Amino acid sequence: MWTCSLLLFWDVNECADTTTCPSRATCNNTVGSYYCTCKGGFLSSNGLMHFKGPGVTCKDVDECLDMCPLNAKCINTPGSYFCTCQPGYVSSNGWLNFTDQEVKCRDIDECVQDPSPCGPNSVCINALGSYSCGCIVGFHPNPEGSWKYGNFSCKRVPFKCKEDVIPNNKWVLLCQGGAVAGTEHVPFCSLINTTLSILDEVCANRTTAVSLQSMAERFASVLEQISTWSNLTKNETSTLVTVLLESVESTTLAALLKSSANGSQIIQTEHLDIESKVIKDECTEENVAFNLKAKGDRMNIGCSIIEASESTGATGVAFVSFVGMESVLDKSLFQDPLADSKMELKMNSHVVAGIMTGEKKDGFSDQIIYTLENLQPKQKFERPICVSWSTDLGVGRWTSSGCVVLEASEMHTVCSCNRMANLAIIMASGELTMEFSLYIISHVGMIISLVCLVLAIATFLLCRAIRNHNTYLHLHLCVCLFLAKILFLTSVDKTDNQVGCAIIAGFLHYLFLACFFWMLIEAMMLFLMVRNLKVVNYFSSRNIKMLYLCAFAYGVPGLVVLISASVQPQGYGMHNLCWLNTETGFIWSFLGPVCAIILINSILLSWTLCILKQKLSSVNAEVSTLKNTRLLTFKAFAQLFILGCSWVLGIFQIGPVASVMAYLFTIINSLQGAFIFLIHCLLSRQVREEYWRWITRKTKARSQSQTSGILLLSIPSTSKTG
Repeated sequence: MWTCSLLLFWDVNECADTTTCPSRATCNNTVGSYYCTCKGGFLSSNGLMHFKGPGVTCKDVDECLDMCPLNAKCINTPGSYFCTCQPGYVSSNGWLNFTDQEVKCRDIDECVQDPSPCGPNSVCINALGSYSCGCIVGFHPNPEGSWKYGNFSCKRVPFKCKEDVIPNNKWVLLCQGGAVAGTEHVPFCSLINTTLSILDEVCANRTTAVSLQSMAERFASVLEQISTWSNLTKNETSTLVTVLLESVESTTLAALLKSSANGSQIIQTEHLDIESKVIKDECTEENVAFNLKAKGDRMNIGCSIIEASESTGATGVAFVSFVGMESVLDKSLFQDPLADSKMELKMNSHVVAGIMTGEKKDGFSDQIIYTLENLQPKQKFERPICVSWSTDLGVGRWTSSGCVVLEASEMHTVCSCNRMANLAIIMASGELTMEFSLYIISHVGMIISLVCLVLAIATFLLCRAIRNHNTYLHLHLCVCLFLAKILFLTSVDKTDNQVGCAIIAGFLHYLFLACFFWMLIEAMMLFLMVRNLKVVNYFSSRNIKMLYLCAFAYGVPGLVVLISASVQPQGYGMHNLCWLNTETGFIWSFLGPVCAIILINSILLSWTLCILKQKLSSVNAEVSTLKNTRLLTFKAFAQLFILGCSWVLGIFQIGPVASVMAYLFTIINSLQGAFIFLIHCLLSRQVREEYWRWITRKTKARSQSQTSGILLLSIPSTSKTG
């Protein structure tokens, strides 16, 4: 009975045989039977989920019919799939392959790549899944390359033609179309068409030699009509200037580049001067530079710049000066924050143009030097600005970027640029009417101080009643201050000679430092005198030798100037002032010691006032002592101005109180000599008594002289008679 039961419940596992179900299927054993199911991503050939028996297979399901997002392609794999974005797109989750249906394929902006896929001097235009390349104005696509293959490049055109000068300008296109919209644009279109017709003639015959003389005369005819430019709108004037400058440059380049051209030339007309030079073998030697002149203006360009210009054919440079154009290019065409301020701006030079063959026009390591003649003498309160004509924003404007003022004299302004430029000088003056007023205040204050210093020096030398070691301190300070102020007043703007200007700056550096070191000594002696009030002449009691003080006050500034000149000799002298260079940090060779002395003097004076306060509170006996101490207190307060502590006002010339601090700084420091005369002479009882003796002595001598004369006249004359 047990044997029958075991035989009855024994089951055979058909799935033990791996061939029971087809490939890519799973076998499932049941009691007395089995069934097959296809794996994920596969479907049975008879369409049933569970099947068995021969002849049924598992076929792959193609999930790629609708599983991937837009702009993606689906790759089917046995039993599965994955998506990948098409070229020019990237998945939103950042994965190359994905199956998540929430992922999207987004366009890649190839144009934001650095460097640009189109290369230098190009314009990249993004499109869905792709991009296209173009060239900036003045460049054409290199026919040897194509952006589709990743080797797109732009090649500079030897000289611009009409389509390159000012592309897509609506007014130029309108004028070229022949149908002017309104009579108000007729003068503008006439000038534009005349200018472009000259350029068209040059571009039509690219192999024919260009007569630069005849072209210059035709351009001069456009400049002769400068009086009509004032009737043009701002944008019309800007467009006309751009077209004229570009056309003159292209015509000059064509004359330089064509082998049969006349080579080096000097063209002179009433409204336009051009000097051009073809470079042959001159640049074989080192440090060679060329000076080109036109209408009193000059350009200096070195061979290093010409070699860096990447000129492949004929090599040449030219310099052009335009007459009259400056009269219509006012401050409204100045692209700078200064144009919106209350500063008065005016053109003060001819417009000039530097022209050179070659691919490269800017970003040179060496500088191109332009010397422009001032149309009106530069005033002391005026500041020159080197500006160049720029069309980067689509419209022509003057911009101060790329060029800096190197030197500025009464009749000339020297500009240093790292590129070839259309250049001019704009003179700025009257910044918020403050610069000129400070100039007047400082000069009037210094003249008053110089007069007071002369009187103080004479008093210290001639007044025997006050002659002591303290007086000698005052005398040395007055002499140094007088020399520094007189040199500053007469020579700080003598920038014509660079070496002379550097020498003046060096002397000013030394004299002002010597003044501050004498101020330091005065502060120390005042502190010691107040601390020892019973000792009236502290020098006599302590036997401090004057020779040591002189060695300190004159020697240390000399050492500072000597070290500064040895480390950075070019730090002395700027383009507009004979003073220490403020752009390279060299000014700290003066400000460093001065700040330290101001800090020490402030501490000593504060300490002095604290001692005086204690003395005043303890004085209750002699009124005379009280009066003397109060006078000493007033003098101690006045030392704030005498000992240079007021220079700290220069630090606070920021924010809303900047103008107030500037006026206080200028007034107080320009009158330092007057403060010295007031405190040490007029407020000194001994000096006043000496002044009175001098006055009464002269009056008495005059009266005695007059009395003697009267007596002599009253004596009767006698004669001997025989």
